[in-house]
Amino acid sequence: MAGQLSFPVSPRLSSTKPLKSHFGNVRVGICVAIQRRDRRIYLTVVTEIKREHKWVTVEWVGKGVKKGKKIDLETIFLLNPALASAEHPTTGRSLSPLSLARSSAIGDQSRATRWIAMTPQKNETPSGDSLALRVPSNPCLMKLKKSPCLWEIEKLQKQREKRRWLQLEIRAQRALNVNAGNPNHEIRRMIEEYRRRLYSSRMSGPEPREDHRICVCVRKRPLNQRETTMKDLDIITIPSDNVVMVHESKQKVDLTHYLDNQTFCFDHAFDDTASSELVYQFTAQPLVESIFRKGMATCFAYGQTGSGKMHTMGGAFSREGQDCSKGIYAMVALDVFLLLKTSAYEKLDLKVYGTFFEIYGGKVYDLLNWKRKLQVLEDSNQQIQVVGLQEQEVCCVEDMLTLVEQGNSCRT
Repeated sequence: MAGQLSFPVSPRLSSTKPLKSHFGNVRVGICVAIQRRDRRIYLTVVTEIKREHKWVTVEWVGKGVKKGKKIDLETIFLLNPALASAEHPTTGRSLSPLSLARSSAIGDQSRATRWIAMTPQKNETPSGDSLALRVPSNPCLMKLKKSPCLWEIEKLQKQREKRRWLQLEIRAQRALNVNAGNPNHEIRRMIEEYRRRLYSSRMSGPEPREDHRICVCVRKRPLNQRETTMKDLDIITIPSDNVVMVHESKQKVDLTHYLDNQTFCFDHAFDDTASSELVYQFTAQPLVESIFRKGMATCFAYGQTGSGKMHTMGGAFSREGQDCSKGIYAMVALDVFLLLKTSAYEKLDLKVYGTFFEIYGGKVYDLLNWKRKLQVLEDSNQQIQVVGLQEQEVCCVEDMLTLVEQGNSCRT
């Protein structure tokens, strides 16, 4: 690829005086090659020479702007070796445009870029003078000198990388020490290895729901802070959307440990990453649709204390309290009132009532009536009735959430 570089003619370039011998053929007005920070070779014009400091000033035009730079003589001679010889005199006159051609050269098993300057034919000026320009022969790339600032930056970078490696080694050693003090480390390792083999064939999500008279689902909860501190094991794995696997550690005759993996099937299984919205979609949402078709529906959560029943049904807990809008109670109420506003049910003038009672120790208490003790009896139609249970009408989701909060405040 060829480019063109033009240099302006300066009045002070008309005549030059020879300098001391250590400057070689370097004179004001000649063209020399320099290397800039981008490691590219540029052709410039010498405009000033400082004999006492052994450096020269060069100028060139880039993108229509005149630029200048101070360069020491050593750098000039490295890029322009012909200037160091007395056999190539140079005439300092005005300059003509130069054509630059880029070529590639391979040497010392590395690839470098070499710029060759091609001078046009001599042109005659109106006064009869000829414009001649000698370009330095064989310009070569030089090894840039690193400034003290650059050396300091590289030194700091090496120190930073060394500190990072030391920190990684310390963390790895700490992890080994923690695992060495954990009696369940070997079992944990076997469970994690078994899970890695299962993840490749794991399904992306639950399959479309099917209509069932009774639907049993399981939701796994993560380890809480106390269990993590006690270094308890997570022995539950959900390999698919309807299978729960329990890992049990057993010991062989030779005292080696192995895993006994027991599987249990349900209608749906949700792992600890499943949201309450996903659980609601496959559990209580079909029941909301069935009650509008004159059906009866019941949805309840069953499990030991701390298994996450209230988290699923009532909403997530935080330091400020429980967010009831994220529980299944609120999702059911939202769908109920949305269906009531549809054209199919709006003209029926249906109303919604809510009750809240608690069964504790074989006794029934009304949580909306200051925990009044109630009786559960069977009527003449052999239907179970909670005698004296208070009902309150709700007109929106907020009213239903208010009842839930009121009842939760009276729970045992």
